[in-house]
Amino acid sequence: MVDVYAAARRIIEAGLAADDSAFTPGRPVWTAESADLLEKYFVQRPDAGTGSFTRKLRGQLDGVPATAIQLMAELIYLHLLLPRDLGGTVKRKVIGAALTLLPEPVRIPADLDAVLDHGRVKAGVAYLTQRDRQIAWLVRVLQAWKALPRDEQRHALDDPWKFREILDGVPINAAYSQRNLLLNLAFPGVFPDIASNKHKKLIVAAFTHRLTTPTGDVERDLVAIRDTLNAESPDQPVHFYHPPWADRWLPSAVAAATTGQRGWLVRSARVHGRNMLDDWLADGFCSIGFTERLDGEIAGSRAQIVEQLRQAAPDLTPMQRAIMAGVLDRFHNQMSEGDIVVAGDRRGLYIGEVTGPVTRVASTDDLSNLRRAVRWANPAVPADRDELSDAARSKLAGYLSVAGLGMHTAEFAALAGIGEGDDADGGSADLDGEDAADLADLAAELPEPTTALAERLFIDREWLAETVDLLREKKQIVLYGPPGTGKTYLAQELARFLTGEADNAYRLVQFHPSYAYEDFFEGYRPRPADDGNGVGFSLEPGPFKQLVEDARADPAQPYILIIDEINRANLAKVFGELYFLLEYRDRNIALQYSPGDDFDLPPNVYLIGTMNTADRSIALVDAAMRRRFYFQSLFPGEPPLVDMLRRWLDDQQLPADRADLLDELNRRIGDRDAAVGPSYLMTSRAATADGLARIWKTAILPLLEERHVGDGVDVRARYGLDVLWKALADGGTSAATLTAVEPPEPVEETGDAPQ
Repeated sequence: MVDVYAAARRIIEAGLAADDSAFTPGRPVWTAESADLLEKYFVQRPDAGTGSFTRKLRGQLDGVPATAIQLMAELIYLHLLLPRDLGGTVKRKVIGAALTLLPEPVRIPADLDAVLDHGRVKAGVAYLTQRDRQIAWLVRVLQAWKALPRDEQRHALDDPWKFREILDGVPINAAYSQRNLLLNLAFPGVFPDIASNKHKKLIVAAFTHRLTTPTGDVERDLVAIRDTLNAESPDQPVHFYHPPWADRWLPSAVAAATTGQRGWLVRSARVHGRNMLDDWLADGFCSIGFTERLDGEIAGSRAQIVEQLRQAAPDLTPMQRAIMAGVLDRFHNQMSEGDIVVAGDRRGLYIGEVTGPVTRVASTDDLSNLRRAVRWANPAVPADRDELSDAARSKLAGYLSVAGLGMHTAEFAALAGIGEGDDADGGSADLDGEDAADLADLAAELPEPTTALAERLFIDREWLAETVDLLREKKQIVLYGPPGTGKTYLAQELARFLTGEADNAYRLVQFHPSYAYEDFFEGYRPRPADDGNGVGFSLEPGPFKQLVEDARADPAQPYILIIDEINRANLAKVFGELYFLLEYRDRNIALQYSPGDDFDLPPNVYLIGTMNTADRSIALVDAAMRRRFYFQSLFPGEPPLVDMLRRWLDDQQLPADRADLLDELNRRIGDRDAAVGPSYLMTSRAATADGLARIWKTAILPLLEERHVGDGVDVRARYGLDVLWKALADGGTSAATLTAVEPPEPVEETGDAPQ
């Protein structure tokens, strides 16, 4: 597999070091002549319409020679290489739009094609919605590059600061994000993977005290800061979007992103089979088809709206009433002037700004009684959904008539060109959009495990790094293995580290056979009636919903829920419709008890489950569970536990024969699912003969007796402590070395080992 930076180096060496092509080696494509043609037909002939980039490209490249068209395709590839805002499917579609214009087919080489699924950077709104500007700048960079002598080109490809000097000699024209990502692609060891100029400035401002001699050059100072921090923590490479470094500068970006415009998707254009969207666009409004006649004005609060609906429309079911009240509340109370509105049909998306308060009209057939004035930005040409990031596009799913767009609002606004300005970073809308897009997935960036953490847990750091990487990718993992392997302890220690031990950022629940959706997520619970007589019921959030709401309010902080003994409950019953969200994290659903609101899982929510294989085999976990979680095994005698007990004994200055004893026991058991884990002996009691005998008598032998119920095995004769000591002695271990010693100092039994 070729990684992103290796792919970029192939493009750069083929196209900048020579006039070659990475798609069709040996064919001159990256030439000065092809760059000049793109300057003439693409850069100097912009399409100011609101159609998609790919639709415009067909017209702009009509009649252009094949080499210039292929150059455009390879520039688009370079442009799309780093972003993870878009999936590989969308990237291939955009690149393919150029390749299909060629007279003879050209395909992306298989290894370069595979890399498109593995973006690394949140590129930001401007990068996604102003693709023509980013690529126009690349064309001009290529023109400037090809005008340089060959020796100067080679020097710049070896010297990052000379390379930057050449790039900065080309007018930027709002392509700052492309500039920053091209620097990172060319020299990833020097320039960090940060698209936003504003973020670079915030980071330097937050860490400026770490600079010995500030230069005033943001990028040189940023490199110096990173090198200083890396020298202090060599086992944990600095990533400014990860804790603990993000905690120093990110709050400023959070504040910027959370104070911008709000946005709403209004889906009620089709009412009783009639499409109202053309009326909306022609007359400048949006509406909801509210046919129930309420007495007087709609009340201010949602609870009052519910009561009004109860009186005006008694035939509505409680669920119908809740849904309608939610729509009315969002349209009437929460939406305000200046907010973004998005509507669409199969033609595409129409985007505008709310310009007035709610008005009531007597519309034909009561199809649009409640209205808000809207200034539509693109009433003639709809925007293409494919121009959105995957996360923003997911907001278009669902069924509620009015739904919030959240922090993706800026992306929709930028898609229609709303709010563009001319500041130092290419427009205030661009900067706000970059902040919002970055924050949409910032908390998903979990820190790399440190050597100190690995040493404290007596586990190899490589295994911890793999486990955290699995959690980053899937957001849900299960640690599984037999008793005593430290699953719960390890889950808690990982959660503490990954959340930075922030207050209440990780929580633990334990599943059991009677656990249900109402216990886990939300349900009705008894309470004293309002009049003090009898009992009423109120909808109360469970631990998972509480954690989700806390995570939503704190997008820069990872939140982790540990589910102990996850396989002891009926998972389909406990998760209910949440099962869908565990697989499709970027979608919305309606909740069983709260149907009036769209619900999604924020990207900063993670689940770590533990599963005891001796209690219930992992083979019994259904396919739906397997698809939604990654599984990481913990078995005695296998990595990462193979040397855990020996490391702990050495750390506590205790004899290693306890580890020999456990190895012999598990050899006799002969079943990895029933093996005994090291945590039974990772306690100060195991240091003495009496303490060890007590552990064997009260913990280990009862576990094995339960396993052998009804099979005629004499557990004590097979697994007894004296029997194992003798076997070890007969195997070459001197019985005299199997001593009982006291630890050098007392060890807290509640905190010294996994349980």
